[in-house]
Amino acid sequence: MLENCRWLLYASRFYGCHPHTINERSILKHFHLLLVYSLTMCSLHCVMAYYATDVSSCIAKNAMIVGCTLQRINQYSQSIYIILSILLSCLRHIEFERAVAAACKFDDLTRHYHWSINNVQINHYTQYFFMMVIIITWSVFGVLRKLAVPQMALHIIVIQCITRSTFSIEIAKFCFLYNALRHRFHRLNGLCCELAGIGVNIDIGVSGLHAKRLTLPNLQRLHCCLTNATNYLTSYYNIQLLCWISCLLIDILTFIFTILYGVNNTLLICVRCIILVQLTLQIIAISRVSHLTCDQANALAETVYSVQAFSFKYIKSCTEAIELGVFLRTHPLRVRICDLFNLDSRFIFSAFGVILMYVILASSIH
Repeated sequence: MLENCRWLLYASRFYGCHPHTINERSILKHFHLLLVYSLTMCSLHCVMAYYATDVSSCIAKNAMIVGCTLQRINQYSQSIYIILSILLSCLRHIEFERAVAAACKFDDLTRHYHWSINNVQINHYTQYFFMMVIIITWSVFGVLRKLAVPQMALHIIVIQCITRSTFSIEIAKFCFLYNALRHRFHRLNGLCCELAGIGVNIDIGVSGLHAKRLTLPNLQRLHCCLTNATNYLTSYYNIQLLCWISCLLIDILTFIFTILYGVNNTLLICVRCIILVQLTLQIIAISRVSHLTCDQANALAETVYSVQAFSFKYIKSCTEAIELGVFLRTHPLRVRICDLFNLDSRFIFSAFGVILMYVILASSIH
């Protein structure tokens, strides 16, 4: 599962957000040293948060108390979500290790069944590209903000750029991890289509010699491995996602009120609008990759239901397909955050609908 995001994991470990194994085949031996390093980096982020407080005047000081409060909260939330990510990654590291182990079990089983599924890894340059784009983007925003607000202290801009860059890399790591699981679910669906005799554009590489191992119980076993991996990974990210989404929504609300009621010049408005778009894209990316992963996981039930039971090759009885279809339908995979809401595409519309209503209500009161 880590094959497509290993360099993102190295970058994450550098600033303390990943005290786990980088190689999924290795045994966790140096966790205590990594834990000490993570806590040290957490202390460093706390110091940076203290010195990153912007002493500039509150927006709409005599106009909008709601926007002023949001701006004060936003000054600390930019560092809080990194500090919480470090602490939670230490406390919940076992769940991450379990997710990696479950994904490795899936890979081992596919090799055991001699199903040479095409497992093309994402090029390392893709990870470099994303990291460089993130760092350069926030650095450019920092330079433009300094040009727009010359009186702002340079160290505040540097700290904010570092904090936002690390947070964006964390989101990229999250997307890469879930995307790796999505690809595995997609290949598993290709195996099911092959078993049902449906033509698919997936190089599954099942030879006739080992085709008899391509049975519904084996597919269910593989699906269970990936489902467990996704559930463990969701458990690891559960509280982190709640903090991330909360801080991102606060960021978005703050920038909206700052654009509407703050003292702005043309350059500053453009910079804030672009940052607002980028924050929005981050929420969309988190929700979208979770939604696509769950869709691929639940697609196996649709395939089983859409094909008549006797169409499956090497099937012992029709009850196998019926039982598998019923089980998958009654146990759909969902990325649920702290038992509060499902992280899917509908969440995006709900979140931005609430933001829109809040802005309209606050503006009407004003």
